[in-house]
Amino acid sequence: MSVSFANQIEKPGPSGLVGTTVHHRQKTMRFAASTLAYLAFCLLILSLRPFDAISLFADEEGVEGDRLNQIGFLIAGAVTMIGLATLVNRRLLGVFLTPAWFAVGAVLLISIVVAPEPSDAVRAIVLTLIGMMIAAGIVLLPPDEKAFQRISIAAIFTALAVSYIGIVLLPDLAIHSAGEHESQHAGLWRGHFSHKNIAGPVMSVFVMFGIYLWRSKLHLAGAAITVLALLFVVQTGSKTTNGLLPIAVAIVFAGRIVGLPQLTIGLYVAVVALVAGLTLGTVYSETWASYTEAILADPSFTGRVTLWQYGLENIGRNLWFGTGFDSFWGTSTVRDIEYPFEYAWDFRGIVHGHSNFVDMALTMGVIGFLVLFWALYVAPAVNYLKSCRVKANTNIADLFMMILIFMTLLSFLETFFLRRIDPIWLMMFMAITGLQLTSRFRTA
Repeated sequence: MSVSFANQIEKPGPSGLVGTTVHHRQKTMRFAASTLAYLAFCLLILSLRPFDAISLFADEEGVEGDRLNQIGFLIAGAVTMIGLATLVNRRLLGVFLTPAWFAVGAVLLISIVVAPEPSDAVRAIVLTLIGMMIAAGIVLLPPDEKAFQRISIAAIFTALAVSYIGIVLLPDLAIHSAGEHESQHAGLWRGHFSHKNIAGPVMSVFVMFGIYLWRSKLHLAGAAITVLALLFVVQTGSKTTNGLLPIAVAIVFAGRIVGLPQLTIGLYVAVVALVAGLTLGTVYSETWASYTEAILADPSFTGRVTLWQYGLENIGRNLWFGTGFDSFWGTSTVRDIEYPFEYAWDFRGIVHGHSNFVDMALTMGVIGFLVLFWALYVAPAVNYLKSCRVKANTNIADLFMMILIFMTLLSFLETFFLRRIDPIWLMMFMAITGLQLTSRFRTA
């Protein structure tokens, strides 16, 4: 979004016919930028295949790699690139010229080289980068924060309308049924998303947007979005989402109430450490396992502990550089092994390890893990502290920090990092971009 630079000096504007022409041109460019940002937001959360229901445990390549997505997102990426190049202040585009993102680029190149099928890795990375550019456009294209708010309201209400209309008119597509592969989810809402485990996190982000809009004096829109999205989250039946959403909101508000963003970061680190112990820690420590058993009815996290155990055991085989981008789960490396009798259940058909952190280390190695951990989790938290130095940025920075905290905690139970056009990943990247922006510029 455009910004007011502290050192900018007002200059007399043009007058007469020339001034009118310039004014109309500026209005046209602002309208074009806002429209493109709205379309980008809608594409991010609606995709090109709404109501295309598949199981997360099925092979997703047929959906993510089909021609519609390839051509559609290539076109969308090209349009967004043109928009960013022509409608956005060049100083804003410089937010990605940081050592962390250059290091991420190097890690991705290495992951292509070490992948068993480099061409597949290249295609996956290209689609991932296009999705990231579109997500970044949502916060870079709006002319100012007011425009960002209007765009967010319009896009979120569009998505909510599509999902709720689906619940009423297309229940067979918008609600999990008993006849599906995961019959245990029967009756749970997914809306236009492919699965409740995607619908829950995205709707949780909508709740955070609703809170942000309420705090920005847009009470009617903020309240409506919060209530509608929160109801949807509850109906997804996702215990993970229902548990993590209030934690993320509470951590940010704790720091805001006492006026210490450092408290937010301290609580963030403490909660992340606790969740790490209660999840991945159970693989290594019987003490942590006993804590988890005492707290949760299902200490296996619906079988995820088996995946984490197998994934962690395989990290050492490609310790430094990993197996390559998206080149472990769902590949012949796992599919072609003998039936894993020594594990709790058969994971040979799984598409990812249900943990960002395990899959980072598996596919990118220790070096890639450290780089990604810094770029995706640590650097944005540092940017939040910088953002809070400017009072005008606090509300929007709080929004992005809520999203970051929520996604960090969700990372222990789901894999979505750099995952092509996954809306959960793109929401997280949008927040990361937003924090980079607000850490450098004052929103106007």
